[in-house]
Amino acid sequence: MLWYKGWLETRSRFLTCLIVLTAFCGVFVHYAQGFVRPEWSRDFYRLLSIAQEYVVIIWIMSVVLLGMGGLVREMATGTSSLTLSLPVSRAHLLSVRVAVGVLEAITLGVVPWATIFLVSSAGGMPVQFQQVGFYVLLLVGGGLVYFAMAVLVSSLVEGEYTAPAVAFGLVFLAAILFDVWLRSFNLWRLVTGDFYIDRNTYLLPRHFPWKGTAASLVVAASMLIASIRILKEREF
Repeated sequence: MLWYKGWLETRSRFLTCLIVLTAFCGVFVHYAQGFVRPEWSRDFYRLLSIAQEYVVIIWIMSVVLLGMGGLVREMATGTSSLTLSLPVSRAHLLSVRVAVGVLEAITLGVVPWATIFLVSSAGGMPVQFQQVGFYVLLLVGGGLVYFAMAVLVSSLVEGEYTAPAVAFGLVFLAAILFDVWLRSFNLWRLVTGDFYIDRNTYLLPRHFPWKGTAASLVVAASMLIASIRILKEREF
């Protein structure tokens, strides 16, 4: 029941974001192939790196929207009493909501790149599967911090529009501040692959940066744990 409830709460946002991402990737790659010859592998992989940058922007906006909602929003709209009457703990409620969101976030990362792989293969310029997997892992593994941050914000801030505004503001503020003072820790550059891409071939390396991705996942888990503790102590 809780899983179905979580799906109903995010279904429209998820499907809209999935359609937008998939359509963008398909059209972008199909259109770009018209300007690149099959032997111009460097230019083609450069286009893929550009595609990743756009995908990251749309994906982050999508997962921030998926992270919105929950008990605090329901309290603001006056519907939290029904949810709180269910025979489950607040921690369980949030855990199921997070699990649904994570599955949706992974889907939003895999499907667009699967689309790029299929469209490019159909156009006679197949992408190396390793490159696709690398981009997806960077996006999902490193980017879940944005989803966790959105969940944390939605646990602290009331209002249907205030919470998303705060979350989006934090995303852009962090990208700017880290790029100026802590560039090597800039999550935005990690998920786009900017730290690892070869500027001569525009290919990603064979060895995946597990340390950076693991650190991002630890930060994301810490934010989610903090969200659970906040909900436990909050009065509804």
